[in-house]
Amino acid sequence: MRLLVIIILLGTQLQASYSQIGGTSAYSFLSLPASAHVASLGGHNVSIVSNEPSFIFSNPSLITDSTQRQVFLTASRIFTDVFYGTVGLGISQKPWGQLFFGMQYVNFGNFARFDELGNPQGNFSAADYSLCIAYSKPFRNDSLWTYGFAIKPVFSQYESHTSFGIAFDAGLRYYHPEKLWSIALVLNNLGAMIKPYETQQNEPIRYDVKMGVSKKLKHAPLRLSVTFTNLNRWDLSDYRNESNNLLDTTKHYSKIQRWSDELLRHTVLGTDIVLSKNLYVAVGYNFQRRKELGTYTRLSMTGFSWGLGLKLYRFQLHYARASYHLAGATNTFSLSTRLSEWGRTKY
Repeated sequence: MRLLVIIILLGTQLQASYSQIGGTSAYSFLSLPASAHVASLGGHNVSIVSNEPSFIFSNPSLITDSTQRQVFLTASRIFTDVFYGTVGLGISQKPWGQLFFGMQYVNFGNFARFDELGNPQGNFSAADYSLCIAYSKPFRNDSLWTYGFAIKPVFSQYESHTSFGIAFDAGLRYYHPEKLWSIALVLNNLGAMIKPYETQQNEPIRYDVKMGVSKKLKHAPLRLSVTFTNLNRWDLSDYRNESNNLLDTTKHYSKIQRWSDELLRHTVLGTDIVLSKNLYVAVGYNFQRRKELGTYTRLSMTGFSWGLGLKLYRFQLHYARASYHLAGATNTFSLSTRLSEWGRTKY
């Protein structure tokens, strides 16, 4: 346990360029939500303990007995012809622990190739792929504490340019089934590019330290979650002053306003309305997304997300819609099922 905590806290102290944001790192698709449920909760959640194996991409310590022998598939059309998806399977290996195998991918579509004179040279494609091999185990059989690790080889190909890297996740969670609350600390995507693109220059992988808390209300159909992201970098603001181009004036912030703005950029709120064991409705709010992608004159629904989940026959169906900016929103679909429900075989 001490070793795991040291690894996670070490990530908050690294001063390398990995903590830079906004197009300065490679393999940024690793930070995309792995399921519709996570997308509906604001895009980040590391503390919900459930029977959904898709949460394991966010926190490897979320592998439980209820995720074993469950397979899931997620598909999302991000924007235009860019498609993103995940697939995974949970496996129980008692008494040694729990295993999970999964994959993330982004397909950027096909592009037309031209030479320097503008002559067509056919088409080319671009895509990113990542495998995920995760392991989780309680510290003791009766312990409320669980740790988890994940290793994620990454392959990227843009036309004839290829790259290979590797990322690492470490997670720690505490879950009290009687009091219905959980807390988690996670280090996501700590790694390096092993084989660079044609430039022969290694690009950093952006790592992220997160902490989350979830609480299911005992006498109300609500599960509340708050997730703090990018704890390894406090200042996420891309400007200190807001400019109004129409009036050519600048708005200055006090120290308290700056501090509260910086704190909120780390905060993601999520709520599940659990109507029954087979139905939920989720709502999320991502402060950083709203700050960075909302326009000055009109914020609209930027930063908000919502979704729902329904168990139908042997399937769990999930849908989420997340507003990124005025240009549009993403629609994410997830489907999961337990393999043991499809036959007489007992796992």
